[in-house]
Amino acid sequence: MKLAYWMYAGPAHIGVLRVSSSFKNVHAIMHAPLGDDYFNVMRSMLERERDFTPVTASIVDRHVLARGSQEKVVENITRKNKEESPDLILLTPTCTSSILQEDLHNFVERSTLSLTSLENTIDKTKKKSSFSPVKKAAQKKDNIYMSESQSPDGERVLVKNKAVTSEIKQKNNEGPLFVMSPSKENLSPNGHPQKGCSDEYLRSEAGIDQSEGLMDGASLRDTPSEDQPDVILADVNHYRVNELQAADRTLEQIVRYYIEKAKKQNNLKTIKTEKPSVNIIGIFTLGFHNQHDCRELKRLFNDLGIKINEIIPEGGNVHNLKNLPQAWFNFVPYREVGLMTAVYLKSEFNMPYVSITPIGLVDTALCIRNICKIITTILLETSTKKGETNNFEYEFSPVSKLGVTSKKNLALEDIYIQNDKLAKSHMDSNGKLRILPQHQLTEAVTQIENLFNKYIDQQTRFVSQAAWFSRSIDCQNLTGKKAVVFGDATHAAAMTKILAREMGIRVSCAGTYCKHDADWFREQVNGFCDQILITDDHTQVGDTIAKLEPAAIFGTQMERHVGKRLDIPCGVISAPVHIQNFPLGYRPFLGYEGTNQIADLVYNSFNLGMEDHLLQIFGGHDSVLTTEESKPHSTKGEGHTDINKTNSVNSQAIKTKTELNLWSPEGLAELNKVPGFVRGKVKRNTEKYALEKNIPIITVEVMYAAKEALSN
Repeated sequence: MKLAYWMYAGPAHIGVLRVSSSFKNVHAIMHAPLGDDYFNVMRSMLERERDFTPVTASIVDRHVLARGSQEKVVENITRKNKEESPDLILLTPTCTSSILQEDLHNFVERSTLSLTSLENTIDKTKKKSSFSPVKKAAQKKDNIYMSESQSPDGERVLVKNKAVTSEIKQKNNEGPLFVMSPSKENLSPNGHPQKGCSDEYLRSEAGIDQSEGLMDGASLRDTPSEDQPDVILADVNHYRVNELQAADRTLEQIVRYYIEKAKKQNNLKTIKTEKPSVNIIGIFTLGFHNQHDCRELKRLFNDLGIKINEIIPEGGNVHNLKNLPQAWFNFVPYREVGLMTAVYLKSEFNMPYVSITPIGLVDTALCIRNICKIITTILLETSTKKGETNNFEYEFSPVSKLGVTSKKNLALEDIYIQNDKLAKSHMDSNGKLRILPQHQLTEAVTQIENLFNKYIDQQTRFVSQAAWFSRSIDCQNLTGKKAVVFGDATHAAAMTKILAREMGIRVSCAGTYCKHDADWFREQVNGFCDQILITDDHTQVGDTIAKLEPAAIFGTQMERHVGKRLDIPCGVISAPVHIQNFPLGYRPFLGYEGTNQIADLVYNSFNLGMEDHLLQIFGGHDSVLTTEESKPHSTKGEGHTDINKTNSVNSQAIKTKTELNLWSPEGLAELNKVPGFVRGKVKRNTEKYALEKNIPIITVEVMYAAKEALSN
């Protein structure tokens, strides 16, 4: 734990809240003191959505510290269930409230029992009470059950419901309402369960059909109602993991919970879809261009003839998580969130996953070929199983799904006809693929691979302009320029490879703040940059940039601030970001459209030499102020001064005065002859040389000496 005014990755509870608010109808309750409850403000400010599920804060104050937090947490969970009827309530502490070392697992168990008891009380009240409220909500407070009714004035009020209270007391005297199963001591002398103890009695009292089955080994108490939400505790160590690690762990925990729940209820869907399908894992709120990337991925998979099975957590429903095993494979676009879930599904259901991020032309093609390999492998495995019927369908000629309207555009007409004949010859009477001989299987797989390769070729040449642009004179002017790249592991590694491999730009330093993924990052950028920086200290990053003096920076919002201070342009490529990096327009970074966006970002992030040179000629922003121009003056009459303008002019005057004290008039005149796009760099190098040599005044001779020293 350390005090800092900037963090690349926030505390763990922010990651938990980002995952929970991405799902539909999932409510998070944050057990935290005042000051930790800023997530709603941050989310509503940055993520441009019409509505979202806000986080509820269970505030830890001095009163809670005096009597314990359990009662308040359980009360907040019960209230949230009554108000919103969520599918899942996720309880999370913060690093601050974790200091209390409270047993939050016990809080979750108590809240689950409270919700179950409350729900059954409401059901009993609806059946037997003569009281007729508008909406009944039995609330236990000081052993008195309250019901919500309507006053003559139309106001909703809580009144004591004696009927409910007496009924519950009577039931408590009869015996326990919920029991796990009838034990020997609960059996009557004839061997039958006593009244109030058996599942049969409870089911009849609750009005449940005796033929309705329960889960194996479960009783009425174990069977959750459809209206009762699940309540789980975010299982993360708030002192050892950061925001991204906690998000990854929480998503895996939620998926595991509902997969295990579906197994117990015998409704887990493991039969694969007939046509190739995919789960996209890791798109969630406050991610860098995640919404735009998701749209591009949908377009990409649609072009490839692959159905989207589920997208989690963004917009997902927790009750649909049992459908995840139906997909042919999982796709993880970002390493930071989703990889743990993909690994879990791989170990549990042997589901392959693709974790190659399709950023840039080379990696996008590699990603598509990897997807093709998975599909053909599955087709081969299922087609060669003897004695089994192949339930999968695959169009040997997905021309209509390759993003074009005419077969002629892809020059696939001949292949289409051949494949159509091939497909018909391999279909049975029901239209399903028959088990094929090995040579025919090989031929079919080759045809599919050819289609994927032609899709890559067409998209590279006609949809993406990045390949053409990298060979243009504009991009060639950037060849050899130095750049520094810093961000999360996924985007920083991808951008480093794009700059070095696809655009010929020299990457002086590539770095990431994802220290937990340092080994993977080093492996990815090795050979594409001069040095590698792994740190979450922004001051170290700033010092490295100042030392290297690159022509451009590609990083986070913090590197953008560093670039402004050092007068170095910066393109933002990774979170954390500010509001300008949540654009309303379509700006993906993934896929072939993403290559166009990245090419524009790279080119516009460098200072355009001709533009600055023209601005210099016609007195633009690079003109040097004279001493007379920099004097502060009043702009609104005698006795009234524009303070903001005066402060601005004063700062310029101080800067100019410093330059005049360090530079001789001849030196300044010579400096002004230097083109604007390199003048700042020449000035910094000359001043650095003068300070090292203890030269008090920079003359023309000193300038040329500094230039010669730098050349050597």
